[in-house]
Amino acid sequence: MEIPASVIVSSGMHAYVVVKASLHANDTSIFGLNPTEVNALAKRFNSSGTVINGVMIQTTPLRIINALGELGYRVVSTCGDAEICWTLERELTS
Repeated sequence: MEIPASVIVSSGMHAYVVVKASLHANDTSIFGLNPTEVNALAKRFNSSGTVINGVMIQTTPLRIINALGELGYRVVSTCGDAEICWTLERELTS
């Protein structure tokens, strides 16, 4: 089955990160950031250390999602109930 050309958005490379937290929490786990992005968020928010394969930031998930939006990320997927995972995507430039 061939994918119609109108479905293909771009042929570029993308970076993905996952933000995991409860909407009622004041701490957020983020996975997939590069060291430069971790430093940018740590300067803006209080970093409380690392979690397995990620970093924990002391702020609400929506503040993190908005900050990642300023870094060029956009939400492409969410899942969960009490604890939610947001998948964000950023197109990489050559």
